[in-house]
Amino acid sequence: MPVKSPAEWDQFIAEKSPKPEVVRELVTSFSTTGQHASSIGLIEASIRAGQVQPWMHEVLALAMQLDGRPKAQIERVMLSSIDVGSGDVASLAFLATYFARLDRPERALSLLDQAVRIDPHRQELYLLATKVAQSSQSWDTILWSAPGLLETSWGSDRQEMVKLADAAANEAEAAFRKQGNDFAADRLRRIMDQARGCDLQVKVEWNGAGDVDLLIDEPGGAVCSHETPRTPGGGHLSRDGFGPRQENCHEEYVCPRSFAGEYRIRIRHVQGDIVGKRVVVTISKRVGLPDAEETTRTVVLGKDDQELRVMMRDGRRREAAAVPDATSRKARRATTSGNTILAELKGHTPPAKELPPLAQIGNPNGNGSAVGVGVSAIAPQVSSIAEGVSLSALAVVSGDRRYVRLTLQPSFTAIRDVIQFSTASGPLGN
Repeated sequence: MPVKSPAEWDQFIAEKSPKPEVVRELVTSFSTTGQHASSIGLIEASIRAGQVQPWMHEVLALAMQLDGRPKAQIERVMLSSIDVGSGDVASLAFLATYFARLDRPERALSLLDQAVRIDPHRQELYLLATKVAQSSQSWDTILWSAPGLLETSWGSDRQEMVKLADAAANEAEAAFRKQGNDFAADRLRRIMDQARGCDLQVKVEWNGAGDVDLLIDEPGGAVCSHETPRTPGGGHLSRDGFGPRQENCHEEYVCPRSFAGEYRIRIRHVQGDIVGKRVVVTISKRVGLPDAEETTRTVVLGKDDQELRVMMRDGRRREAAAVPDATSRKARRATTSGNTILAELKGHTPPAKELPPLAQIGNPNGNGSAVGVGVSAIAPQVSSIAEGVSLSALAVVSGDRRYVRLTLQPSFTAIRDVIQFSTASGPLGN
């Protein structure tokens, strides 16, 4: 099939007005037969006509890569996908991984820097940034990526992450001193020492088949538990254990930078048998710092929560931490059409095992926010909107429990129009 010009593709879209599924089938056919130029022309014409589909920008970038287009052109396509997509941290991380594969470490690190500013608690962002910076010798990035990796790695993989961060920091420090930049080298060492410390760490251990919950009431009023594992006070429930396997019979709370004030430790017997109905509580202050101290106590469990109180006088936190939105952590499912076309296109690319390791990085915590080969940067967000009338009620009971005040709020919902928006044509009413 002869390759059509952009004007011919525009004419095809204008005259035929193909449905989205027809465009999908055509692109699939072109990719199967290796006609990547035709895929590129059809997708670009669809975008110009305002008929954008969620999978188009990623497929367009892959087709351009297979067709040997300039890297700068592929970069523009990938960056434009943020405008069509949600522009969240997952999209930025995916694009950073993609640019690392394209040997554009400076662009990858710029995107990771933006992602960290949005969500500074994502360990995989610092991990990817450290690896990219180390391989590209971008030592200035190590100034924030290696300390960030230390501050966010408090799970079961901490030892491995500490080794990686220390290795990158040592290499960067040596490079700074070789360049005669002793100020940057000393600053990196000082930041690493501060990031290594933890103001408060609480660990609860037990024996038996039962389950024990650890809850921490922080000075700001937040409660850190398995229901809210991260708090504005910087607290993080890093391990939520249960019996009967001994290696799982512990829970751990860490607060790398705590507020000054009283922390209330609550230990709750949830269910099951605990040997001796006793748990061992280890409270560590200023871990990794010169004035570190540790206290171990045995607590007898009862029907009610057992409490311990800890006073933090030298907390290093001065402002509340940004708590990530739970909805932003949900795994995004790629559309069936996107997966089908990506599968066809990726059939012409080298296997993942032959790609650079940077393209295979995932989240070691396994919390569903992995970044690597095979994921899609753009996925639809489906919300159910019910038409009709709904009623919400709020009841307030008086102090003497004699009166109840009811506030009723009706809500009338109707869908009048559906707007399709694209960066090419703007809003279009359907």
